Amino acid sequence: MINDTFPLRDLLSEIIGLLNSGNTLSDIHIEQDAPLMIKTPRGWQQVSTEPVTLEDMVHVLRAIDEDWEDKIIDSAIDRPFLLTECRLRCNVYRMSSGSKVAISIRWLPLHPIALEKTGLPFYVKTMLEANKGIILVTGPTGSGKTTTIASMLDYLNASRSAHIITIEEPIEYQLERKQSIVSQKEVPTDTASFSSGLREAMRQKPDILMVGEIRDFDTADTVLHAGDSGHLVLATMHTNSALSAISKLLGFFPSEQRAQRAAGLSNSLVGVIFQNLLPTESGENFVLASEMIFNNNQQVAPFIADLSKLHMISEFMKRKEDNMSRSLNEVLAQLVEKKTINSKDAMRSTYNRLELHEMLNRKR
Repeated sequence: MINDTFPLRDLLSEIIGLLNSGNTLSDIHIEQDAPLMIKTPRGWQQVSTEPVTLEDMVHVLRAIDEDWEDKIIDSAIDRPFLLTECRLRCNVYRMSSGSKVAISIRWLPLHPIALEKTGLPFYVKTMLEANKGIILVTGPTGSGKTTTIASMLDYLNASRSAHIITIEEPIEYQLERKQSIVSQKEVPTDTASFSSGLREAMRQKPDILMVGEIRDFDTADTVLHAGDSGHLVLATMHTNSALSAISKLLGFFPSEQRAQRAAGLSNSLVGVIFQNLLPTESGENFVLASEMIFNNNQQVAPFIADLSKLHMISEFMKRKEDNMSRSLNEVLAQLVEKKTINSKDAMRSTYNRLELHEMLNRKR
């Protein structure tokens, strides 16, 4: 029972105030009987010492889902929450053996940001000129993959007459029809799963497909089929490098199928974007660091088709034969040299610390 004897905190107004404060934050964490926390470029920070009670949380919980008390018994609740100036991705869950409730909130702009403002190099638009094939956007959780994909789709929507179908969990950016027809499907509301949604979409006359995440054999199988059969497919994955996205995608297939699948991917892959968000040197904002594999003119195709040569893509990226493929360490070293980020944050972000250490020492 909720106690109405004492005035409760207006938690929703506090959330809106934090979002409108002008301070850079990506997430808000609300936990029963603990202080409110926000995630800034320098990590998690406590907003105040006053703990949030369950009674304080109820108004926000009801705004997210009227039936939150019943639904949270079986599983976490994942819902978008629309405000005037932004969109929140809310995940409500139980913890501490069911004795506490928490809300994880991810802040998202109301509309996709322009592709040139994402922090990706301007020539990333070259990838989007392809009429068919596969574009992978990869990186750790919280690295801005959703924002990048939304910006890409918005660019395609404005520049191409096509049918765009997305399969998302949940839908995070509402795309308005511009030059293209846009059909956004949410898992599990509009389709049971990513794989089933993708299979269904193949019968709905798509030109462009977006898959929120490749996480199983069925989805990987359909993505490769779609990319090979004349569709442009954008998909996200969780990996720690651009090259490992290719390895992980092929790893969904049984070993006896992998060589055949690699040959197919070598022809259909347009490119891979790996990205990560780092704090600026001042710690007041985020900056995007990205790694690119472009399969321009099938330049990396021979390394993908022969699995024993897959590791050679790393050396190809350093040779700059296409002036587009580039390694993460190269970008991190440039950001350090420009004093955009500091070397400690760069070292934390890289997957090859020894190489970056040597690169930074050479630039001193």
